[in-house]
Amino acid sequence: MPTDADYARLLDFRVQLRRFDQWSRSAAAEHGLTHAQHQLLLAIRGHRGEDSPTIGQVADHLLVKHHTASELADRTSELGLVERVRDADDHRVVRLRLTEAGQQVITDLTAVHLDELRGLAPYLDRL
Repeated sequence: MPTDADYARLLDFRVQLRRFDQWSRSAAAEHGLTHAQHQLLLAIRGHRGEDSPTIGQVADHLLVKHHTASELADRTSELGLVERVRDADDHRVVRLRLTEAGQQVITDLTAVHLDELRGLAPYLDRL
């Protein structure tokens, strides 16, 4: 059975998660991005595998439907941060790739996010 201290730690952690989320949204906005666009760039850059991700893979990473990820990719492409490329082996497959500008934005945002996450480490340790 959870103790009073368990509830307090869980509350502290949830508050810190919400603060991080709000901070992250502001950091993305400072780079001219929505929170979702930042998450898209991260899903592309952080994708494991030799090939860049497909829309379907990005949708899985973002926990959204395929058409939502496609629309997000379109809007982010209009900013010059993402491009669609045909797979070299199967031309029916379209992959998402960061442009040079997209790579710079996600590098900058990731650096500040990692610093911010280091500050959350004590809350994770308490759990």
